Amino acid sequence: MTRQLNEFAERMVSDAPYSIEEAEAAANRQLFVEYVESFYLPTHEDVLYPIEGLTSQKIEDALDVYIERIEKGDLEYVHYTWGGGDSLDRERVRDIILETV
Repeated sequence: MTRQLNEFAERMVSDAPYSIEEAEAAANRQLFVEYVESFYLPTHEDVLYPIEGLTSQKIEDALDVYIERIEKGDLEYVHYTWGGGDSLDRERVRDIILETV
């Protein structure tokens, strides 16, 4: 689980307020991770293109890197934009995974 999701989970079990937007973002993030898992996670029952050694945590980490690249906007990644969790987002996360596996 990523830092952002951990912080959200901690607020959910405490008395600290959290917004609907935060809840939706956490749910959407989890759906995207599950989408990536269905393509590449070797232990997923419907995996299409398994990447040996891949774990859910590595997908989470790669997603964090992808989001950082989008937010940072370096010249190398200036063309990166969030597509709402579409196939291009999935492929870019996959490419980050392959950089680290």
